[in-house]
Amino acid sequence: MRHLKQLIPVLYLAHAFNVGGAEEMVLTLTRHLPSRFVPRVCCITTAGPIGEEIRRAGVATDVLGLQPGLRRPQDVLGIRAYLRRTRPLIVHTFLLTASIYGRFAAILSRVPIVIGTEVNVYARKRKSHVLAERLLMTGTDCVVASAESVRDFYIDQIHADPRRVKVIYNAVDWSALETTMTASALRGQLDIPESAFVITIIARLTEQKAHRVLFEALAHTHALSDANLLIVGDGELRDDLRARADALGIAGRVHFAGARRDLGNLLAASDAFVMPSLWEGLPLSLVLAMGAGLPVVATRVAGIPEVVVHGVSGLLVAPGEAGPLGAALGSLAIDRGLRARLGDAARAVVRPRFGADHYVRAVADLYDSLLAAKGLA
Repeated sequence: MRHLKQLIPVLYLAHAFNVGGAEEMVLTLTRHLPSRFVPRVCCITTAGPIGEEIRRAGVATDVLGLQPGLRRPQDVLGIRAYLRRTRPLIVHTFLLTASIYGRFAAILSRVPIVIGTEVNVYARKRKSHVLAERLLMTGTDCVVASAESVRDFYIDQIHADPRRVKVIYNAVDWSALETTMTASALRGQLDIPESAFVITIIARLTEQKAHRVLFEALAHTHALSDANLLIVGDGELRDDLRARADALGIAGRVHFAGARRDLGNLLAASDAFVMPSLWEGLPLSLVLAMGAGLPVVATRVAGIPEVVVHGVSGLLVAPGEAGPLGAALGSLAIDRGLRARLGDAARAVVRPRFGADHYVRAVADLYDSLLAAKGLA
């Protein structure tokens, strides 16, 4: 008689799977987990674009339509009822709502293994959230941090047991760099001049990503007077940023592409990549751009210096300062040799380290070790 191994049901839980780094991680896991794991996705509030993409790929995807919080604490019980119906062995949470209310529901449901995720250095985290996470750590088996700096900060902030916080670097599915159109066609589609020096940022339109600082740099740096800025992403600051670009007189050189999935096309049509974040974890779009061989300029925050070595694989500047940011981007605009050297080094650094296979293997190993520790292997 053949020995049949038990399949391990794993539930990925978030309030919604919009376009972002954490959501990309879940997409990667559902695509590439070893076959002994059976992934399922639960969207607490709505599915979001990546949630729908996961569903179309044939992964079981549930949408609860709940809004857990101080105004609707009873919705935690709705999550608990769902977990009791689906009976996962592992619940792995992503983003704030699931990190707090999803983990709480999983602990109430006595899910055997509960895992949280911390993707940023959240220096501005509310005191109530800090206290909640301290309490939740008593029932959490592990929190996965996206970088060493994120892990260190989280341990200090939450007073977490260091043995329960593990670093697994964010990773990229390099197939995202495949192209379906020429760079010339992409520029034409977005009304970007064929000969322009194009700087691209892929990020949500939020305060964290510091688009306003980038606009100041573009407007006031002489070497960037003919540069065009391609903004990929969406968010609550969209209208404010359009107005700001107009006020600075750069609206004709700033192109809002919205949230798009053809990142390979966008990066292939770019000359440089920028990530001017005020705080971070390890931004996937930065790693993807480096893998595409683009020279990058980024701020010296959180996990970024763990990947970008200043002057070797990119340029690093202080956060929140338009002058140094503009100077770094300007140096790329006027020096083709510097662009080529930094871009080649960037590709060589990230391609071996940050592929999806490394990430999935590390997560699967974590699951196996926690299962074994509880006698569930």
